Amino acid sequence: MNSYNDKEEKIIEMIESLIRNGVDAELIISKFESKIFDLKKPELYFWFAKNVKGIDIESNEQTVIDKIDPELSYKFARDIAGANIKTHEQIVINSGDPEWNYKFARDIAGADVRAHSKVVINSGDPKWNYNFAKDIKGADVKAHEQVIINSGDPEWNYKFARYIEGADVRAHGQAIINSGSLEWNYKFAKDIIGADVIAHGRVIINSGDPELNYIFVRDVKGADVRAHGQAIINSGDSEWNYLFAEGVKGADVKAHEQFVFKYGNQIESELESLDNYLDDAVASSEKDAPKSMTK
Repeated sequence: MNSYNDKEEKIIEMIESLIRNGVDAELIISKFESKIFDLKKPELYFWFAKNVKGIDIESNEQTVIDKIDPELSYKFARDIAGANIKTHEQIVINSGDPEWNYKFARDIAGADVRAHSKVVINSGDPKWNYNFAKDIKGADVKAHEQVIINSGDPEWNYKFARYIEGADVRAHGQAIINSGSLEWNYKFAKDIIGADVIAHGRVIINSGDPELNYIFVRDVKGADVRAHGQAIINSGDSEWNYLFAEGVKGADVKAHEQFVFKYGNQIESELESLDNYLDDAVASSEKDAPKSMTK
């Protein structure tokens, strides 16, 4: 037996077929509107109201309102001419859902921006606070910004500082420094005008990662070349010491060269020691061989 959802899809398919075949909307409404309303399936009624023009919205809309579904109320207010906008808006506001409050404020003419903004702020969600501040005229940008700073999320702090005019760059930068994220400290220092490059660079230096220290100096104007170079020396990685000395203007070439030379000598010494050890082992083995044969 088919589920109700299967039956709902079948009803939609059958009505779509009638519309494609040129059946007049008034005939479809007169024969099927009351039955679709009696099913008390808000999603089906919404589809019917959207796709079959001329139905009595006001008398049947209550089935959607009674559902108390923020997504459905948003879509109904957006797509259905004559919808009770204020009632649907209040459902969205009361839901506390940041996504649908953002979309309602963005897409519905005459929406109460302040009320929707407050819901998004109270949610504490950095993504929707960022979107609201970026996209909604009349948004309380500073209040949304504070939510993102307080979240400590490095990605959304970076995006807010980069794309929102008048953002508090230092506050967002500090949130990213506090996060300890190597990726976002690098990106922030590289992309954001007014970033504290030395402070972001210190996070990279403290990581001790030679590749990241090299990339930071290569890509970020104002980076502390000597400090990042020392981090690479301290890493003990000969490849990155060589690349740093070769490719970075202002590098302490002698210090990196000395490390690479010392490392090379160490390797040579280790190779020589292994070679000598193997020679002794072979000689000892040959010396003992006749004794074994006489036993």
